[in-house]
Amino acid sequence: MASNYDKMEQLARSLFLQQDQEQIIRRWDLRCDRENIYLRLFSDPLKLSRKTAVLSPDGEGYPMRSTVNESMILFDILTRSPERPRAAGVWTSISGLGGIIGASHDRTLSHNKEAALFTGGTERLRNACERLGGVPCGKADVGYVIPVFADFSVLFQFWDADEEFPAQIKYHFDANALLFMHYETLWYVMSGVMDRLRRLFGQ
Repeated sequence: MASNYDKMEQLARSLFLQQDQEQIIRRWDLRCDRENIYLRLFSDPLKLSRKTAVLSPDGEGYPMRSTVNESMILFDILTRSPERPRAAGVWTSISGLGGIIGASHDRTLSHNKEAALFTGGTERLRNACERLGGVPCGKADVGYVIPVFADFSVLFQFWDADEEFPAQIKYHFDANALLFMHYETLWYVMSGVMDRLRRLFGQ
């Protein structure tokens, strides 16, 4: 039986196939041929079938166990706006994008349980961020701007645990993030970053 996530991905594929692909290709300046659209997500080369909207690695890409995160991010970005959005160049917390709902999410993320995975491993985490194409930024113990798609990026910040506080993870998004994707899709972005950092941190 298909999970709810699988059903959402199938719906997103169906909606994408109803779009004008040539317009999307021009809008995002994407490479394509008759069978696939070629693009990058989190610096990974991917190909998107023009007939089935199935997403898969293009060569030595990220070894995806599931394409739900990637598909939901890409389909939302590619179809969100009839014009190509531009980043504002200003970082804001998720509370700044989601109002009251975002504020509660921001408090939850400040003490993300997954932060404990990186405790005592700041150098390894920096290496993992750089392998994702990240650029150092901010005053956290580990802070990197990690590319997501085109000129849309996410600011990942990690503070290591000390005698008083547990390890913390925070994400910041461009002030124009909701021109690129819906608020709910930001969670797929964070999950995609974390999946890759866990894998690279463990290598």
